[in-house]
Amino acid sequence: MKPCKECKQEISSSAKKCPSCGKDQRNWFMKHKILSFIGAIVLLIIISVAANGGKDNNTATVSNGTDKSGNTAAVSSGDNKKASNEVVAKVGDVIKTEKFEITITSIEEKAEVGGEYINSKPSEGGTYVVVNWQYKNISDKPIGSFSMATVNLLDKNSTKYDSDIGATSSYATETKLDTKILSDLNPGITVKDAEVFEVSKELYKAGGWRLKIKADKEAFVNIN
Repeated sequence: MKPCKECKQEISSSAKKCPSCGKDQRNWFMKHKILSFIGAIVLLIIISVAANGGKDNNTATVSNGTDKSGNTAAVSSGDNKKASNEVVAKVGDVIKTEKFEITITSIEEKAEVGGEYINSKPSEGGTYVVVNWQYKNISDKPIGSFSMATVNLLDKNSTKYDSDIGATSSYATETKLDTKILSDLNPGITVKDAEVFEVSKELYKAGGWRLKIKADKEAFVNIN
């Protein structure tokens, strides 16, 4: 038994309302279960971010050369970054994060992509920027489809461009890709992928373009 919060009458300890005065006996959290749940989730996110706040967020390394013994020489992000701490690589470099080894294998401009029956051309004044790349799961666990590495094109103002789905699909008919769409990428597996971006031919010719690679870490690849 417990006293009512309002009239102080003895009521059952499990009662939600007082049978005498009708006063709600529940606390704020019990009255607002949904808000309490959301608040708990937000609190967990804040704690998680705070716990990782002291960790280095730019631990990606870039392998872009060989030493005297012929082995690939890993160059730390500190040697390949701008003043803003961006990890910057070149075409052909191996970008290594905790989960991936990522390589942009080629970048080329095309006026048409696809095969004889399935092809695509850019709109008037546009051009296609075709990016071939590959990534490998170097962790010890499968990586889900929603955690795969992604590539975006950035102009000189850092405006982000997404790939053209139709043009990318057309390009897939003329080259051999093994993109993971809805399946996991298991440890040790390397996937060859490609993205096709439609951009202004005039703006692309002006230069200043680069790629943004986003995985568990971020890196950038200069184009022109």
